Amino acid sequence: MPSSDYSEIKIVNDGLDTKDIIRDIINSKNQEDAFHILNVGEVVSRQKFWKENMPRVTPYFAVKCNPNPTVIKILAKMNGHFDCASKKEISDVMKYDVPGERIIFANPMKAPSQIKFAREVGVDKLTADCEHEIYKIKDLFPEAKIIIRFRCDSKITCNSLGVKYGCDAKKEAIELIRLTKSLGLTLYGFSFHTGSPCGDLTAYNEGIKIAKNLIDQAKAFGCHEVCLIDIGGGFPGESDYDLNQISNVINESIKNIDPSIKIISEPGRYYVTAAFVAVAHLFGKKTVIRDNEEVKMYYINDGTFGSFIEELLMMKARHPISLNGAKSDKKFLSTLWGPTCDALDCLIKNEILPDFEVGDWLFWNDMGAYTSSCASKFNGFHPPTVYPFIQKKDLITLKEEISKNKKV
Repeated sequence: MPSSDYSEIKIVNDGLDTKDIIRDIINSKNQEDAFHILNVGEVVSRQKFWKENMPRVTPYFAVKCNPNPTVIKILAKMNGHFDCASKKEISDVMKYDVPGERIIFANPMKAPSQIKFAREVGVDKLTADCEHEIYKIKDLFPEAKIIIRFRCDSKITCNSLGVKYGCDAKKEAIELIRLTKSLGLTLYGFSFHTGSPCGDLTAYNEGIKIAKNLIDQAKAFGCHEVCLIDIGGGFPGESDYDLNQISNVINESIKNIDPSIKIISEPGRYYVTAAFVAVAHLFGKKTVIRDNEEVKMYYINDGTFGSFIEELLMMKARHPISLNGAKSDKKFLSTLWGPTCDALDCLIKNEILPDFEVGDWLFWNDMGAYTSSCASKFNGFHPPTVYPFIQKKDLITLKEEISKNKKV
């Protein structure tokens, strides 16, 4: 791979500690702003693991999860596929020579201009979940390959996407099959999304069963082109998560699917969660009395309008790690605030934390999913800069994987 294409990625020695990498950035950049570090090797290993352990399922990276250009470039070089939800995401992916056949336009409700753009650039796999969208595709992109999305929710998830997208599989999906047939459109397959993240992997088994049944019914109606099952995303990606849990469940669920049926997925968290570390500077501190109790108030330069939207939505309450360690073993009732003037910019409220000091650097692991991608410029604070790095051993693996793809 030409080094000029990856000049933003710093090559580091194997086994270099995360803290050492953070310190090097702080010292070399005279850093005060919040930032992220990206371990490119983690993205490489996730792609390699998926291909080796779930070879039947083609993963389409969900760009919305983290549209970092380095992530997209690396996956594109490794012959990756992409799940896009907008013209912008499609354009960002195609910058790296990704052809339309390696992209699925998986937003079930698209503006007319977005459909026209997809047609212009050759992205022909389009998702739909209602009659209106089918008619829209008929008018604007009649040669598209339509994928009908039905609802199949996990019983355990923080974000049930079924409340927004997905038709009823027993009745509405059948009506949409008939409609595509009557309009002379190509019904290419069926998709579902269990929710993000999915806390019950058995939900994929249920969705696959439903999709297989719908394919059989579609063929009975004369839709002979139908050949795809899209099992969606929601796969966990934390660093301590056993990835074999995913492969074991999915492989068992698809083992009896006819080999003529293509199976794809839309993982986002899986690829990037563990690859990113968020780092912030503690620039303010005060002590207040609340209900006759002393509370330490800390202020950092990243917050719920930056990397921590899941704290704003009360989905998580992640505790930081001090870069240089706590000054003592004492802990206090504390609140951790972001930099804006909004009281909603609160990461942790009234919880026990170490006694941090002004000037400390704090960091959080597993910060790659729906963090910087959701960050705003509210109050004049910009999203954190991302500093990519790769260890030498992972660079060797990346080059080997790129070489394999060139031979295929």
